[in-house]
Amino acid sequence: MSVLDFLSPSLAAEAGGFHPLARSSMERRFREAGATFEERDGWLVPVTVPGEVEHLAAAGVADLSHLTKLEVRPAPASAGAGVVTYTVSPRRGLLVFTAGLADVVKEHVAGAPFVLDVTAQHCIIAIVGPEAPTVIRRLTHLHQFPSSGDVAHITAHVLKRDGGYWIVFPQEYGHYLYDVVVDRAAPFGGGPVGVDALGVVE
Repeated sequence: MSVLDFLSPSLAAEAGGFHPLARSSMERRFREAGATFEERDGWLVPVTVPGEVEHLAAAGVADLSHLTKLEVRPAPASAGAGVVTYTVSPRRGLLVFTAGLADVVKEHVAGAPFVLDVTAQHCIIAIVGPEAPTVIRRLTHLHQFPSSGDVAHITAHVLKRDGGYWIVFPQEYGHYLYDVVVDRAAPFGGGPVGVDALGVVE
């Protein structure tokens, strides 16, 4: 593994009464929407949001930033079941998976010359529902997925996943991109949803 392992949120430990808890940069927006949060795998995760059933009938907007993200060089062909493997370039890949798969994935990529946990570096917004394709068209000129490019004027990766789309982007744009995505979803009756409304996220 990388000498930068200390950057991994999963390695944070309690000390002196301090309980480490990672938070997405979209947390405040979901809190304003009335979300209920739970601690999961060291993250504070919005699990339910008022009105999410109605939102999902059009375009639900969820925060999946708590999923583990590893940058691996060179890009692996795959990393096993339940792992989303995105080839950014022949030299660089991004693996996204639930924390429960961490040991299996890290064993799978143990021989790679470069592996870095970038979980806290990137947020993920999921857009799910029948109007998700329309919402994504209102956000980007990209039309083939997975792909990288301009999404609402920031550089992001867009993956087609689980009946919708995942937008993977730098965490510092969390408030901004949440506002833009919800604004595009609202005319169709869409809006924020909790992760539990999505079912099992692989």
